[in-house]
Amino acid sequence: MTLVARHRYFGLEPLRLRDAANRVLSQVPETLPEGASVHWDALVEDLRLGTAASRAVVDQMVEDGVLRRLSPTGADYGLTDRFREIARARIIEPLPRVEAQMLLGHCTDLAAQFNRTAVHNKYEIEAMAVFGSYMSHHTDLSDLSLGITGRKRAPGNRPISGRDTAPTQGTEHIRSLFEDQSSYVKVGLFKRLQDIPRPFSVIFNAED
Repeated sequence: MTLVARHRYFGLEPLRLRDAANRVLSQVPETLPEGASVHWDALVEDLRLGTAASRAVVDQMVEDGVLRRLSPTGADYGLTDRFREIARARIIEPLPRVEAQMLLGHCTDLAAQFNRTAVHNKYEIEAMAVFGSYMSHHTDLSDLSLGITGRKRAPGNRPISGRDTAPTQGTEHIRSLFEDQSSYVKVGLFKRLQDIPRPFSVIFNAED
């Protein structure tokens, strides 16, 4: 997991969040199974916030699946793998918008090249859109989120000989193709453009 400097997660700066997660984990014996739990009072102490502020942070963590509420009263919480990832997270500088624009241009070219040349992949890219922090007014971005829709490659555009990729390999090939370009790039695969979180902007369409 990577956290981006000068951005907030659950209302906390990334370094403060990571340090708090490490304080929590330092009190959990390593011999315990992954279902280890922590008491509410310990969370408040390790977050080093007031009770009300800690409640807001913990509630958001529960909503996002980072913590699991183990009792109706909220006295105990389960630690998830994502919580452990936060404790080990790497903190990176944000992505300047001008660099994000250049990266988007590269990804657009890459999509066109993939459709032309990746003939053994059963799928091709139908459309690609950018969403998430790029659609904000921020000059420093926490990520570059791409939504991709695909379609089966037409039989006439596939080779007669050679082994085609399996369906899951085909989609993962598309995902890794773009995410390997930068640690900021995050790819979501969708059935339709309408399924991509709004707002979004289409940057590639195979019909164009």
